[in-house]
Amino acid sequence: MMISEHQEVARHRVAEQIRQAEVRAQRKERREALRVDGEPAGPRHELAGALRRLADRLEPQPRHRRTGLSVVR
Repeated sequence: MMISEHQEVARHRVAEQIRQAEVRAQRKERREALRVDGEPAGPRHELAGALRRLADRLEPQPRHRRTGLSVVR
């Protein structure tokens, strides 16, 4: 029995949702492991994570030469 294109797309979407849920669960487990005496890791830990994610997005991207604004002399 062959599945329709609609069923295949739905299957891929469900698989992606499951993968994302697993990633979230792993993150939650790591956060729980970092807690001390049942207290959250705190704002510094959360800030450090946010800064790391921001730095990952801001890594230098390959650029073409001579792009951007030119300096008027």
